[in-house]
Amino acid sequence: MKTRLHLPMKIVSGSFAVIAAMLTIAFASEAPSNVTGLQMYSLQEDFDRDTPGTLDKLKAQGFTDIETSVFTKLPAEELRALLVARGMTCSSHHVRPESLEKGMEKVIADAKALGAGQVVCPILPRKGEMDREQLLKGAAAFNRYGAALKAAGLKFAYHNHALDFLAVDSPNKPDETFYDLLVASTDPGLVSFQLDVFWVTWGGAKATEVIEKHGPRICSLHLKDLARDATIDARNSKAARSYMVRLTSGRVDISAVISAAKAKGVKHFIIEDESASAAGQLPESLKAVKSQL
Repeated sequence: MKTRLHLPMKIVSGSFAVIAAMLTIAFASEAPSNVTGLQMYSLQEDFDRDTPGTLDKLKAQGFTDIETSVFTKLPAEELRALLVARGMTCSSHHVRPESLEKGMEKVIADAKALGAGQVVCPILPRKGEMDREQLLKGAAAFNRYGAALKAAGLKFAYHNHALDFLAVDSPNKPDETFYDLLVASTDPGLVSFQLDVFWVTWGGAKATEVIEKHGPRICSLHLKDLARDATIDARNSKAARSYMVRLTSGRVDISAVISAAKAKGVKHFIIEDESASAAGQLPESLKAVKSQL
């Protein structure tokens, strides 16, 4: 005669909830094709005011994955719980360079609590004008961060801005940009790159050409578009934000960018909108590119 173990329903349902959460975290850490990713900075004030309500709106619009911003205030465990409750994931975690330099243990703990497989630094450490010496110091730091994160089972990437595409003024390589030098000076096994196509364009370069040149090093894309009538000034990032428009309505060839990235094996695309019109533009941007992703 077989003995059957009857467990209270609360214990059974609770166990399934724990297992489901663990599986969600495990799958998120593999960073699959998160084609509906959103950078939280796009709606930073909304997240700060009402994180649960903002996530509900995003889920209804079709976003299923988020990327934290360096301004995210909610503790990692709390944000993760809100995401799991909605069937959403956080695959990428943005942190400041000083956090990587002085608080690596917390960075690793937060990334794992979030279920994020990727840690991204959106700032190149420097003082004053960028020059070769400062960039090489930054590259060495990125190699160290990448090694520490790799040892913890995480990936490290750098997110560019416009000044990265200014010329280094190298006598032997007249066309070399700071971005080119950074790619060449970092270990491919430790440092990847999150390419923001808006800031590439604002810096005077062409995103498809950067993808073609550095494709194997690019792990993800930030998708955002630049108004056709914008007057570009790589050194004025504040002015740039007023020219961010709905995806596929501006001068960045978003379709070509996506195609070029996919051809190089990029699977992670994140929509970001830093303009004052972000809340209204984001759903339309997602609709504009979803079929291409």
